[in-house]
Amino acid sequence: MTARVFAAGLLGLLGSISLSTHVMAQTPLPTPTVPQAQAADQRQGAYVDLNGAKIFYQIAGQGTPLILIHGFPLSGQLFQSQLAGLSNQFQVITPDLRGFGKSTAPNASGSIQTYAQDIVALMDHLGIKKAIIGGHSMGGQITLELYRERPDLFLGMVLIDTNAMPATVVEQAQWPAFGVQAQALGVPSIVPTITPQMLTGIERLLNPVPTLEMMDILAEGSLNGVKGGGQALATRLDYTPLLPTIKVPALVVVGLDDPIYPLEVSEMMKAAIPKARLVIIPSAEHASIYEQPGYANFTIAQWAATLPAQ
Repeated sequence: MTARVFAAGLLGLLGSISLSTHVMAQTPLPTPTVPQAQAADQRQGAYVDLNGAKIFYQIAGQGTPLILIHGFPLSGQLFQSQLAGLSNQFQVITPDLRGFGKSTAPNASGSIQTYAQDIVALMDHLGIKKAIIGGHSMGGQITLELYRERPDLFLGMVLIDTNAMPATVVEQAQWPAFGVQAQALGVPSIVPTITPQMLTGIERLLNPVPTLEMMDILAEGSLNGVKGGGQALATRLDYTPLLPTIKVPALVVVGLDDPIYPLEVSEMMKAAIPKARLVIIPSAEHASIYEQPGYANFTIAQWAATLPAQ
């Protein structure tokens, strides 16, 4: 055995011992209460009444509008790094869907179509005729529904850790079950289940601040939001027939280790959409745009630079 090989092996062993010691010493992060999560949300923005719901949204920057729609059961806080990092190139708009974050929902009914109608109403309120529209997870399905209803609104499309297929039989039971649990035990009770699906183990282990922020985002949603979102996911349409008809450029983004909508799902969407580009974000799970914001921002900016001038 050469000295170099021995040294490399010794360093690897010491690294594994160090990591093991860190793991053994790690104290589980406490699940925030709803008041704690609400207090942690220091965002400043505006409200508008849309279709019976009070919708909170943020806007930053000038230029081509970039609307980013969050997934379940999150909020526009998911895109804080995009709001800050892309606002020098775009007018970034990040709404909270009804019942999530700072937005309210009048009841526990939810559908992808209702969320899409809210986005159209928000665009009308802001006087936006066309935009790059993107969404994460359920937000991606809302984006596809928007294109199905109003393709004229799109300059481009961004699909992040999402799935064009309808809910499986398992999903049809799983998504509404979050609402059942939230009603019985409170919304924060779903946080320990969902957090490990959003962020990699390394991220949760070594970066407690963004992990706690993610937990706050998850805990802040209302019961109506969680129940409505679960219903929307369980009853979503099959958007796979829509994919070949998408005429605008599309960017498909996925975390390499996404456990909810794995890489193969995004590969299928990229193959089906005529003008699609696929970018795989390493060291990221379902919330890839949150876990690796620098990588995600560079990817979006680089892709958007190739879009036809408006």
